[in-house]
Amino acid sequence: MAAATTARAAVTIGQLPATAPAPACPSSGFDYLQTSVTGGNLYSARAAGTITSWSTNSSGAGATYVFKVFRRTSDPDVFQVVGKAIQHTLTPGLNTAPTDIQVESGDLIGLHEEGASNSCTFPAPGDGVLRAAVDLDIGEVAPFTPETDVRLNLSAVLAPSNAFTIVGIARHRRSGAATLTAELSNPGLATISGRGLKKRHVTTAVASQVTLKVAAAGKTSRKLARKGHLKVPVTVTFYPTGGDPSAQTFPLKLVQRRVLPAV
Repeated sequence: MAAATTARAAVTIGQLPATAPAPACPSSGFDYLQTSVTGGNLYSARAAGTITSWSTNSSGAGATYVFKVFRRTSDPDVFQVVGKAIQHTLTPGLNTAPTDIQVESGDLIGLHEEGASNSCTFPAPGDGVLRAAVDLDIGEVAPFTPETDVRLNLSAVLAPSNAFTIVGIARHRRSGAATLTAELSNPGLATISGRGLKKRHVTTAVASQVTLKVAAAGKTSRKLARKGHLKVPVTVTFYPTGGDPSAQTFPLKLVQRRVLPAV
């Protein structure tokens, strides 16, 4: 069964200052990222999905940014680039650029800056960014060093994925029920519904496989017991945390062992 399409509901990653800060990045040619903050939105994706745009609040014009997505490696000081957008030339004030980058839960947003002195960070006592004098391409890695008391002037819009796949069906002939196994791309809620079926749901805090029981109710249950087999329309709906729901509807054959009356 085909996986559902990606959702477009959005969550924000990262932070911007309320007003454009004074230039704090006078050196050109650095990659920047931020692994943690003391408050507010994290700079990491908390769900798999698609980065649809990124923003920064620029103090002036002329510098160029390349938005990047970084991933941790086995070395806590070394990061790998797993995605990047096209180069964007800054204008004064709020800059927002569309993009289309797939991310996994835990990926970090960052940027590469070139050219004029720019406001790639803003003051934030107790926080710190990581930077490296490199321009990493996708797949490349490098060690990063800390710069204290600043926060990255960067945010992004993440559309959490609502993809899921039915990976298994088990029928229970004694009860006439069935169990579906669904692979969910993100944390969230999965439900079973359909005419003549008992409604069921299950939640998960992480992307994982979940099981959902399909059981007939009322007249459908009595018809199944009488005939011994029955096709029912089943709708599986996945509500990813922070995203839009997606659904798949398909016919499912239920089989129940018929009990012959005693002679």
